[in-house]
Amino acid sequence: MSFILWMAVRGRLSTRDRIHKYDPRAVTTCVLCNSHLESHAHLFFECLFRRAIWTQLMNYCGSPWNGLCWNDFIAWASTHWKGNTHIIVAKKLCFGAAVYHIWRERNCRIFKGTQRTNLVDARSIIDTIRCRLSSINLKDHPLIALNWNVKAN
Repeated sequence: MSFILWMAVRGRLSTRDRIHKYDPRAVTTCVLCNSHLESHAHLFFECLFRRAIWTQLMNYCGSPWNGLCWNDFIAWASTHWKGNTHIIVAKKLCFGAAVYHIWRERNCRIFKGTQRTNLVDARSIIDTIRCRLSSINLKDHPLIALNWNVKAN
């Protein structure tokens, strides 16, 4: 999960716009919405297919979805999500899990021909975050435990 996030933040995942630079015959359409050019910005933030997931996840984090574009969000998060407080850790987990699962869904559609709904994808992301949060002592952070429905150790 961390490696995919690291690659995404640096714009180094093999999105279709990047592949097209080396192979002009390559398909460039987003496999999630089938209507726009697939880029990091589109795939993770602009694609209408995924916007509902971000809104739901930000609600779990107690933050409204701010609607920033990909590059602006990366810049904003790198200055505002510093440190390792439980709230910051939960937000970082949320972002990392969402990027990982969106990339995974994209690859499953391209390479396996399978697809899941937003609801199933959101549930999978939430379960991943809950699993990670359950290993953290949240005794002094009951709101995080309540929001994510995990035991506050």
